[in-house]
Amino acid sequence: MFLSKVLKAANHPYITQKGGRLDNNHTPMAGLTWKSLKHHKALQPLFLIVGGGMVFVAAYCFRLAAFTTDVNWVKNKKVEDTYGYYEAKQFKFLNPAGVDYSKYAEARPKYQE
Repeated sequence: MFLSKVLKAANHPYITQKGGRLDNNHTPMAGLTWKSLKHHKALQPLFLIVGGGMVFVAAYCFRLAAFTTDVNWVKNKKVEDTYGYYEAKQFKFLNPAGVDYSKYAEARPKYQE
């Protein structure tokens, strides 16, 4: 608190006048406004690629939270009811081999019977 009072008491022209540090702290950085982004053509593909990456990561995190067996949103008492939902479903992101996962549940031994 003492340090902040001392720093606020400094009234030098390079801090408070036009073009000083105080004025520069209130202007946004280059490329963060629409006007400056239109001017800096090299930043436009960067913003598109980074924005696309952020959308992909958010979509993949949603997919992991909503559609895998690692996260259980329905709190049933019986585990068989919860994981029985995933018996004939594919939960790989890609299936380039074309494996039919609907037949895997039949080949598995049923331990409850």
